[in-house]
Amino acid sequence: MVKLRKCFGVLVLTALLLPASASAGDGLYFGFNLGGAWTKGERNIRLENLALDPDSKFASSNTDELVRTDGGTGFAGDFRLGYNILGVVAIELLMGGSFENLSDPDAFATNFGIFGLARFFPAQLFPEVADRFWDPYIFVGGGGHAVIYKPDAHPADGKMVNKARAWWPSAAVKYGFGCDFYPVPFLSLGLDFGFTNGFHEKYVIDFDDDISTKAVDDSQSRSFAFQVTASILFHFDFTPN
Repeated sequence: MVKLRKCFGVLVLTALLLPASASAGDGLYFGFNLGGAWTKGERNIRLENLALDPDSKFASSNTDELVRTDGGTGFAGDFRLGYNILGVVAIELLMGGSFENLSDPDAFATNFGIFGLARFFPAQLFPEVADRFWDPYIFVGGGGHAVIYKPDAHPADGKMVNKARAWWPSAAVKYGFGCDFYPVPFLSLGLDFGFTNGFHEKYVIDFDDDISTKAVDDSQSRSFAFQVTASILFHFDFTPN
């Protein structure tokens, strides 16, 4: 956490020392989202070949915990890199997700993805509010997605044979809304509300031995994440004066 604060301090100082030609209009931007997330998914999912999982053979194995798609409720963070076109729309690469039990390696879970997004800024279409310091937006996109977790499916029988499970590779749709605020032209602070619908097919039991199977019913293997984050973005306008 101390290193993270130092990193933000360096970025803010760098932004404040940039030339005045940097702006929040057209051009490149990058930054971070930090906050929290709530995730929801299915449990006790029926698999085509559950027998491939050695942990399912224990008498006390709890498949409600062993085969699931809910994971990642807790801390949320994203890295964002994009390009704003004419102030109205931005094309963005977003990498990140939400993370559960970061301090406990044996109970870690994440809802993670890499997405391509389009952000639309409708207020840009109204010259009556051209002098505003705020800029609301909506966004939509999709990309690759994964739910990764470490189950505790048979505590009475000792440690798990395989320590981690994953629904990966998967697809997801991401969408939401928010608003940016500009204390200076080249720096924005914002509040972002994001939603992620994951569509999972491949269930990885063992990465080392490449053991995997699928859900009997694809509609069972779904996940949903609602994420609320604060953002800090740095904007660069390379247009000649």
